[in-house]
Amino acid sequence: MKGFWKELSFLLRPLIIIVCISLCLFLLHLLATATLKKRLREIDEGSSFDGVSYGFYSILIENLRMPDVGLSAEETYIIIEGDLLHPSVSSVVFNRVDVHRSTSETSTSSSSISSAVMPPISIINGSIPLYGTEFFGRRADGIDMGSASGSWGSVFLYHSCDSISVVFNNCSSIPGAEDLVPDLARGHSISGNCSGILEPVTSISGYITELDGHPASASFDYCLQEDQPSISLAMDFSQVAEPAMTILDSLSSGAIMTAAPSGSLSVIFPGNDSVFFSTNLVFDSLSIFSEAVAPDTFFTDVGFSCTGFVLPDSGFVVVDSGFISFHDLTLSFNLNYSWDRRRKLNLFISNRSLSGASIIESIPPELLGSLRGLDLGGELSVAAELLLDWDYPDSCDINLDIDASRLTVGYSPITFGRLRDQTGADCRMRDSWGNSSIIGLDTLTNPEFVFFDSLPACFEPLLRCAEDASFRRHHGFSEYHIRNSIRANMERGRFVRGGSTLSMQLAKNLFLGREKTLSRKLQEVFLTWRLERWLSKERILEIYANIVELGPGVFGFNSAAMYYFNEEVSDLSVKEMAYLVSILPGPKLYHRYAVRGVLPDYWDSYVERLITICGNRGWLPESVVSGALADTLIFDGDVSLF
Repeated sequence: MKGFWKELSFLLRPLIIIVCISLCLFLLHLLATATLKKRLREIDEGSSFDGVSYGFYSILIENLRMPDVGLSAEETYIIIEGDLLHPSVSSVVFNRVDVHRSTSETSTSSSSISSAVMPPISIINGSIPLYGTEFFGRRADGIDMGSASGSWGSVFLYHSCDSISVVFNNCSSIPGAEDLVPDLARGHSISGNCSGILEPVTSISGYITELDGHPASASFDYCLQEDQPSISLAMDFSQVAEPAMTILDSLSSGAIMTAAPSGSLSVIFPGNDSVFFSTNLVFDSLSIFSEAVAPDTFFTDVGFSCTGFVLPDSGFVVVDSGFISFHDLTLSFNLNYSWDRRRKLNLFISNRSLSGASIIESIPPELLGSLRGLDLGGELSVAAELLLDWDYPDSCDINLDIDASRLTVGYSPITFGRLRDQTGADCRMRDSWGNSSIIGLDTLTNPEFVFFDSLPACFEPLLRCAEDASFRRHHGFSEYHIRNSIRANMERGRFVRGGSTLSMQLAKNLFLGREKTLSRKLQEVFLTWRLERWLSKERILEIYANIVELGPGVFGFNSAAMYYFNEEVSDLSVKEMAYLVSILPGPKLYHRYAVRGVLPDYWDSYVERLITICGNRGWLPESVVSGALADTLIFDGDVSLF
């Protein structure tokens, strides 16, 4: 019997050992699992999982759920290092992970998590929608991944992942790339998604679905190599019509516009002080209402394409190649613009072969006014260079190279034959007081009409000195006038001086109203060109002298001579003529001097300066100048306020 028990004991010993080992392993499993649960609940009190398996230096957790943190993973691998008595976590790998927004009010705060000692974490096969208020992290090598405002979510990455997929909502900056985004692109929120790899070279591609809460369509690529980040962006304007028009409205100075923008924009941020761009933008059926442009709403199609670069930190932008089109009319351009240390713009526009048909086809009828129905043929060559310098207005400049010799007019609603032939032509003039009068432009319809040969010899020199010194040399337009106008307006920071020549003033007085709009200026340019082709310089001066406004209901120098001095225009002294010429820019303003019967010293000095300049230029004899300077103005006419 004793031998039996001894033999039985011998047989059961392995089983007992197995049971003991199994019991120990079971206890160790329970202890390890309890410890694991405790560690997990230190991070997330609601942590749970379906199962756990232990291997040599590794732990596999099945279906890990951490609701407060907002994380769940089908498989979680915990890699152990060190000996059995002093194990430590080497790294954690999440496979098929889902990071979502936590709805628990007791969720662990970002500060407590970020301050905890966490092992390096890798996420594979994971989609990570981020919704919180912040995204930030630090890689295992100590490099800050940055932070971003908006709804990225509280996600903490302590080790770079092999791949990543992110959904973002209303974000206003980019993690780790805040300095890369230029100031002009900041302050906007975006929503969308992105995915890519993080090692060995970060390369992420994504898609923007919303811009400032409006639907958008744009793709982007982000690359980080050797700590040099770069971003490229491609946008379809047809998908951002609403925000694009909102931006356009903010730049339109009160104009009301509607359009359907289409085209694309490509922007590359290479990670240094430069941003490269290429765009092709079209505004189909663009409608514009602006009192500064035209009295009525007009419609057009506008196209715009260009390539160039911006240096945001240096405050500099260059368009090295660009085109702008209005329906069938196309102009090429390039520009340089700086705004930081010195605000300066240099713009060059040209088209050496603009067909007359495309010009008239491209101008909306609402801008043509009384020229509706105009028919053009032939070609026009245009090249213009403009330099604007806000810091040094005297450096502003303009150079025009316009050749209209090949441009032809098939039909014009406004004709000039009667003006040239002096056969019963007339015009209606309106003054600043609200008076109007129909004035005949020859002696057949106007007995008081004064021919050019009957005007005093000092008339033209004084008029040219005050209004248009280059009148005899230009063909209706003067670069000198335009250049001086630009400089004066830039210096004052507002419009204070126009660039009109005598020919332009006459075209406006004969055919156009008193409104100050871009469409009227456009019509004025065409009418001036026609006026110069049809009329001689003498005839232009002759008509001008007989119709120009010089007082309340006073039109022409002959009427003004009687009104102010009770004399015929042929009897006016040089100083009297100089006074009439001096008030041309604003008869209603300067008329008050005659009402008072005496000129203030500063205006008397201006009148004498006109006379002196004419003498210095050789336009008046010295004897005439000296006699005029010694003369005294006496207003003998029936001058009244109205």
